[in-house]
Amino acid sequence: MPIPAGSIVTAGQLTRMQPTPYYRQAQTATAISTLTFVAVGDCTITLTTLAANALFVCQANFSYDTQTPVTSVYTRGGLFVDGVQQSGESRWSEGTTGGDGADYDMAGKAWSGVLATAGAHTLDLRCALNSITSGPVITCTGFTDMLVTIYEVV
Repeated sequence: MPIPAGSIVTAGQLTRMQPTPYYRQAQTATAISTLTFVAVGDCTITLTTLAANALFVCQANFSYDTQTPVTSVYTRGGLFVDGVQQSGESRWSEGTTGGDGADYDMAGKAWSGVLATAGAHTLDLRCALNSITSGPVITCTGFTDMLVTIYEVV
C-alpha cells in the first residue's frame, strides 16, 4: 500500500515496512517410510503478523539420506501453513538403479503466499514417500533447513 505524499508515518507502519526473516534448521533426522507426510524435526516456525494479508516467502532445502537401496521411489517435501499443505512439492529420487543405499542429496523448493489474517501462524516442513515398494527408509537429515521471510502490508 503506497503512502501518499505529506502523510505522517506511524511507528507501527515503519515496523511493518521491513521484511522479517525466520530461520530453522533440523536438529534431528526424520525417518520417512510412509505415504503420509511427517513433520521434519525442528523445521517449524511459529510467528505473529501485525496486519492481515502479509506475504510470506519460504525457501527450503531438504537433505536426504537413503538407508537402503530404493528404486522407483521418490521423496516429497512439502510446506504446511497453519496445517494446510501449500501447492507444489520438492522431489528427490535415487534414480532407477537404486544406488548403494548410502546416498546423500539435497532438494530445494520455494513457496510464496498470503497470510490472510493477522495473528499467530505456523509454517512447517513435512516429508513423505510417493509409493512404497519394499519398505524403503529414507531419512530427512539434520541438514534440512528453511528460511521464511514475512512482508507485512503498511
